[in-house]
Amino acid sequence: MKDQLISEISKQLNIAETAGTESLCKAIYSATGKMALASIWDHPEDEKFVSIQHFKKRAAQVLDAYLSIYPEAAHRFPSDRSGIIEDIYETYRRNGFFYHSSHRLYPATPSTGGMGQCSLYRGVPPEKPCYMSGLGLYGVTKAAEHGQSAAEMFELQKQPLSDYLQEVLASNDWNEVEWPEDAEFLRLKPPFSRGYWQEKPDKIEIPSMARYGAPNRLYVFYRWLNGHFEQKSIPSWRVDDFRTIGQPGYGEYRRIACGLLEAAQKLPPVVVKSASNHTVSIKLGYRLPPAEEDFFKLYSWPINFDITQKTPQVFQREMSGIVYPVFKQHLESIGYRFVEE
Repeated sequence: MKDQLISEISKQLNIAETAGTESLCKAIYSATGKMALASIWDHPEDEKFVSIQHFKKRAAQVLDAYLSIYPEAAHRFPSDRSGIIEDIYETYRRNGFFYHSSHRLYPATPSTGGMGQCSLYRGVPPEKPCYMSGLGLYGVTKAAEHGQSAAEMFELQKQPLSDYLQEVLASNDWNEVEWPEDAEFLRLKPPFSRGYWQEKPDKIEIPSMARYGAPNRLYVFYRWLNGHFEQKSIPSWRVDDFRTIGQPGYGEYRRIACGLLEAAQKLPPVVVKSASNHTVSIKLGYRLPPAEEDFFKLYSWPINFDITQKTPQVFQREMSGIVYPVFKQHLESIGYRFVEE
């Protein structure tokens, strides 16, 4: 009975079954997301909304139920599951799967996009049959035309990184600067495992990026010219992650950082390996900008399901081989390089 249940779920979601607990965990993770999404339609006819707590409670109930049925998978998930439930909620929120207002959730307007035979779905009612890659919904269609691209559907960057960098550089003027003690400077050379910021500035004429100040950080371009450092302010809205709620989020600086690294020919490639179970393993050498990272997390499974706020699982994940070309095409179109092993 247990085997029949997970086989049916895997078949419905188009998740290939493999030996061990790997595909089992993928199916549990995706099914938890799908059932949590379905809870948004639990609202009474006269209200049209549910509470955030209702969504999270449903996700927790479903995950707990699956792990009680399949205890062999429980060791792959955290004993305190609040972190993974919050991550599922945030992934859907940041990708626009519901409208959010005063602790209330409203179903998003139905939307579809994609490329080739892969159609991506958002805001569709729970009764619509959908495949899943990670938490993302998709379908395989014969139609080769889509009303919109993934970039348009999920508000991803359309400009090449180089064009975006030049656009940001064009604003404001250069002026001489003496660095405050708390200044940090973008690391332009690997290994990036040592962090993205360094204590000392590079004495180079080509622009780089620095940041300083507390509690609110100021981000600036800087360069070394005629024996002194110059800086140029970066508008705060260029570095603010508007999808962050409740605390300053400066994640958009990574969009500028990736442009600077690409200009210096130091942006690490995206390394991809094909797996035998119709998925691909994707390993990033540098963290993606927020919108692209949100899309990556939505349409992929974590390698490790022990998710906490300190381990957000944003560098290495697995994705359906059907969805992967959409992800690859978008990142390549803005300047990322893929290495397929």
